[in-house]
Amino acid sequence: MAALIERLAPLIARGVVLDLAAMRSALRVLGDPQSRIPAVHVAGTNGKGSVTAMVDSVLRASGLRVGRYTSPHLHRFVERIAIDGAPVDEADAQRHCDRLLSLMASGAMPTLTFFEAATALAWMCFESAGVERVVLEVGLGGRLDATAVCAPELTVITGIALDHQGYLGASLGAIAAEKAGILKAGVGCVLGPRLSGPSEAREAIESAARRVGAPLFDAAPARVLSTDASTTSLEVAFAGERLPVTVNLGGGYQPENVATAVAALDRLRSQGVRIDRDALRAGLSAARWPGRMERLGDVLLDGGHNLDGIAALCASPGLPPITAVVFGASSDKPWEAMLGRLAEAFPGARRFYAAAPLPRAVTPEAMRAALDGQACASPSDALTAALGLRGEGVVLVCGSLYLVAAVRASLLGLVNDPPVGM
Repeated sequence: MAALIERLAPLIARGVVLDLAAMRSALRVLGDPQSRIPAVHVAGTNGKGSVTAMVDSVLRASGLRVGRYTSPHLHRFVERIAIDGAPVDEADAQRHCDRLLSLMASGAMPTLTFFEAATALAWMCFESAGVERVVLEVGLGGRLDATAVCAPELTVITGIALDHQGYLGASLGAIAAEKAGILKAGVGCVLGPRLSGPSEAREAIESAARRVGAPLFDAAPARVLSTDASTTSLEVAFAGERLPVTVNLGGGYQPENVATAVAALDRLRSQGVRIDRDALRAGLSAARWPGRMERLGDVLLDGGHNLDGIAALCASPGLPPITAVVFGASSDKPWEAMLGRLAEAFPGARRFYAAAPLPRAVTPEAMRAALDGQACASPSDALTAALGLRGEGVVLVCGSLYLVAAVRASLLGLVNDPPVGM
């Protein structure tokens, strides 16, 4: 039988459809599984994947059976749908895919987009597995994202920055309004520390909260105790106390992500979910998010794919000496500004350019024309060249999660499913 992603691939041509009608109709045919499983729904420009991973890990450490839905996949499609921390069993997913494709082919449900079908498949897998909670990462925006049909017991917005302006709007306020579309009447929403002060984004979120009747809760900032490129120790607010915790996730952005995740977990605790201090510490320590500030030997991988993400990467404390940078980006990102920020942060580093494995990737030649560096035929060629000339330092791979996935697969001997940017 063909791989899952090959069976769903014909739906990629339908592109992105920001409308919930087809999704609601499809789930109705499936018996509305999303209405029976409490969800934590996580939106935000950056950090939502890490927050989703941490919330999932702590809920599992608390003894719950948890489903997690994220996108895009790093190596395999089944990574998008996790049950108890592991990718869904391929055979189980294939069985549900059979039913989903059959229903679409017969006309019993609308023909979905790739992302809508993946989301429907996730709900089928979660219901079949008997999960008690689901942690959902928004795919794009929030208001009209396929995940927005869930029945959340809590929503989270990590932060707002410029990204996907063609879909979400040109201003921070417009983007925030789209992400605030996940708010539901009477359901609390935790806001990341970046959203605590007055701002255009905060104003848009508060307006949406007043309109639907959703209470807002600000995440208390975490105090950093120590940090390096792969581990962060912090003091966080939980259950009325300040607790020391450690996460095995590096990066200057992790204190905000940890604070947001802990605030979300504290709200769940106050709503009756049994989460104690030991589970919080154990779950945070066990949380992993591959490809994000991940050190593999002499290579540091970071999937930051927009200017805000690159800026956070460059400002991260405890970075090893970066003597070479492998960079690739999507043409719809401000890649020249991203390159400029990297050049400022690592002025002595050699630059190696490779096209991220996506149709809209910037060509190595275009990147070389913008800022001097070596154009390479593939991500693996760029990595080989960078490792050969790095000297005593470390190679940083960044600019696109798809580039990171290709390099990570090369380092670990993995076989990637085709990347899908949705």
